[in-house]
Amino acid sequence: MGAVNSCCIPRKSGIESGGGSRKSKSLRSHRRQLSATFNMTVLDEENDAMIKNQIDINVATEEELMTLPGINRATAKQIIDYRKQIRGFRRVEDLALVSGVGAARLEAIRNEICVKRSNGSNGSSKNSPESGRNNIKDANSVKIINLNTSNVFQLMKVKGIGQTLAENIVTYRDKKGPFTSIDDLIKVKGIGQHVLSAIKPQLTLDENVVADSLSYSSSKKSSNYNNSAIPSRNSDTSFNSENLSINPSNDYTKGSLENLLNTLGPFSEKPVRPIVDFPSFKCNNRNALKIASWNLQCFSEEKADNPGVRDVVCMTILENGLSIVAIQELADQNALQKICDEMNSPTLPNIQKWAGHRGKWKCVVSEATGRMHMSNEFNGFLYDESQGISVISSCLLAKTKKQKPFTRRPFIATFKIKRFDCAIVSVHLKATGLANEDLGRLQAEIDKISNLVEAIQEQLPDEKDIIILGDFNLAPNTDDFNDLRNLGYHNCISDGVYTNISDANLKGSKTYDNIWISKQTKQVFTGNSDVIREGLSSPWIPKGWTWGGVVSDHCPVWAQIYTSKDLDSGDLKIGPEAIRFALGNE
Repeated sequence: MGAVNSCCIPRKSGIESGGGSRKSKSLRSHRRQLSATFNMTVLDEENDAMIKNQIDINVATEEELMTLPGINRATAKQIIDYRKQIRGFRRVEDLALVSGVGAARLEAIRNEICVKRSNGSNGSSKNSPESGRNNIKDANSVKIINLNTSNVFQLMKVKGIGQTLAENIVTYRDKKGPFTSIDDLIKVKGIGQHVLSAIKPQLTLDENVVADSLSYSSSKKSSNYNNSAIPSRNSDTSFNSENLSINPSNDYTKGSLENLLNTLGPFSEKPVRPIVDFPSFKCNNRNALKIASWNLQCFSEEKADNPGVRDVVCMTILENGLSIVAIQELADQNALQKICDEMNSPTLPNIQKWAGHRGKWKCVVSEATGRMHMSNEFNGFLYDESQGISVISSCLLAKTKKQKPFTRRPFIATFKIKRFDCAIVSVHLKATGLANEDLGRLQAEIDKISNLVEAIQEQLPDEKDIIILGDFNLAPNTDDFNDLRNLGYHNCISDGVYTNISDANLKGSKTYDNIWISKQTKQVFTGNSDVIREGLSSPWIPKGWTWGGVVSDHCPVWAQIYTSKDLDSGDLKIGPEAIRFALGNE
């Protein structure tokens, strides 16, 4: 979607909505969640009750493990099999290495499980009934956390602060500013005197206290990705091979698996791609290729640095055999080059293992088309040069002092595709707003598309193959597109075939993205087009305040055309840098 509808609203798991209150109620009704959240070493008898209520994962049966939230029978069996393989868990954090658990699920059940260590062979005197509890305390030693600089994940390391409370603290801090006193936490939703007294000794406002070695981004360009705390790849980590390389100077080399998992975070779980057949670049025994459009929602360099994002974008293109991809909502001019680099010299396991057509990828990116939330917006094209595709020219619609027909100027590129050539226009039209307050402005922009077609035909009088694609922010069956239809244009994505996606609604609800082809281009249209909905998430992408999110709130859409011949007499080789598209007489 556009700027207002999609990229300006951080997802915070319904903290301030009705959904948030329902979640809290659900947590309070769960016996273990209640004890894990509130019974924290305030009184010895409360601590004893908490420990008694925990499940020892070294002796738990399959049925007992299945009482933990999110653990089904298959996962319980995996836990037991892994326990036998390693001859028992040494600490709670070992559970994250079990297939089907991972770091995110471990965090959800951490306070409900324990590892009661057996006596050592050295004859240690730690054999009293209290030794199990003491070992648990040692394994979960208290850490001092900076209240003003810690993110949600770091705050959750404080005993007594779960995910909901951590989210509420960060939300309050974002609205009111840094805390001046730890006692101000009493003003945060869900924190009373009892909870405050339990967590206060573990918190500080001292600026010299550093959270830990895992750094998190706060760039405003990344929209909800900064609020969801994307781990940044710093000098201590490298994803240049299938085996994750960590700097030996990290604390985990001292034998602490907890520090290792803190460093890896969600990266301890490998992304799994859908099973697909290798794409073909023919249709009915004729050469054909897919032209696609994808709004990548605030796609900044920082977002492109997330390995999960690169994995999803690159593998989606390769698995679906896309040859030209128009990209909207680029937040940095160099962000698209990172995708090119990954495609041409892969560093991620899935892309390295891909045995189908790889191609030789290039990109062309516009100057700033306009503004989106907190940054300029750019537009761009990715294309596979190995398929005989080349960009002849590219430019934005010319600026004019008299009018601003588009909030974000369309990006126009002329392509030579073997024997076929065409002009492709990538658009990102004005969003309607939360209450449709900008619907009139969007309709005015749609009305100008027919003028844009005329401007292209004036500059390229013999070129009849014109493709207009992108984020139109409106369903194609509305009367607003009648002028375009009257010019003979056809929408390849039908109304009711939804193109949006979210973590809460993977099926979508709106048809905003589309590909409109001219009357002549329809003669080389194979009739094949689709919306890609599979494989758009990764365990390495933030999902609200957890992990496993989708890469964008838009799905890629594509249409397939034959490329064996060109039906018009237009010669796009002439004057590539001299082409200037402007509306009317401007």
